[in-house]
Amino acid sequence: MHTLQLQLSDDLYNSIKDMGIDINDKIQDFLYNLVDDNYPAISFDEAKQRVSDAVDRYHNGTGVYVKLDDEFQKQILDL
Repeated sequence: MHTLQLQLSDDLYNSIKDMGIDINDKIQDFLYNLVDDNYPAISFDEAKQRVSDAVDRYHNGTGVYVKLDDEFQKQILDL
């Protein structure tokens, strides 16, 4: 476990404290949300199946695709 040091002005700290907000809890929530991409986790097998299905759609010509615009394509090629 790591300790973070946070510097707050006295006014801000007192306002938060007076409101009854648990600073530690709020910061932990913020940090968990920071690393969560809001997409539900999927298993390796499900991911593999999704890729396989996408490849099948491509080979069968049943997928719907759009042409990359020139600017986006240029950005990808510059990577």
